[in-house]
Amino acid sequence: MVQKKDMKKGKMSAGKIVAVTAGVAALGAGAYYLLGPNGKKNQKKVKAVITKIEKKIEKKATPMVKQAKKAVAKAAKKAVKVVKKVAKK
Repeated sequence: MVQKKDMKKGKMSAGKIVAVTAGVAALGAGAYYLLGPNGKKNQKKVKAVITKIEKKIEKKATPMVKQAKKAVAKAAKKAVKVVKKVAKK
């Protein structure tokens, strides 16, 4: 049977330390990519990719937004009918 290790206050597990270290390394790599010797060129690439992704999201989201507006309008009409019905009583 595996025994649980007693963790003292303020101590982090090895997994958490590895995760934090990986996050810091990724942050450093991203900063070097965007701010390093070829930073301006890389910033333009990133901006182009983000713009492309935004357009894709907008294209997919537009029909959903229209559908949601219709659903909300339908629900609002129904709510008004119910309120009028209750108010008449």
